[in-house]
Amino acid sequence: MRGTLAAGKTTITKGIALSLGITEPITSPTFTIVSEYEGKLHLYHIDVYRLDSCEDFVNLGSDEMLYGNGVSVIEWSEKIQDEIPAKAITINLETNKDNSRTITITNWPYGDLQ
Repeated sequence: MRGTLAAGKTTITKGIALSLGITEPITSPTFTIVSEYEGKLHLYHIDVYRLDSCEDFVNLGSDEMLYGNGVSVIEWSEKIQDEIPAKAITINLETNKDNSRTITITNWPYGDLQ
C-alpha cells in the first residue's frame, strides 16, 4: 500500500482486518514494523517506512509473510518493490487538496480500479 503520511493506509488495513473477523484494535506498526492478528486468515500488518533496504525486509521473515497462509498488508511498499510478488494487489492512496482521497487499485484480478 502506498500513500503519504496520514493518507489512510492504516484505515484501509482496519477494514481488511474487520473483513477477516479481527476485532482487536489495529494500530500503525511504524515502530514495531510487523503486527500480527488472528482472524479467518492470519493478518500481517507491515510498515517498512523505517527499513533501510530490501535485505532488512527479507531478514524479517518475509517469505512466511508473503507466501504463507494469510494476508500481508505492507505500508510504504514502494521501498521494497523488488521483494513484492508479481501477483500482489497494490493500493495507492492520494490525498487531494480538499482532503478527499483518490484510491487506485492495480493488479486486481478483475481489472485495475480507481
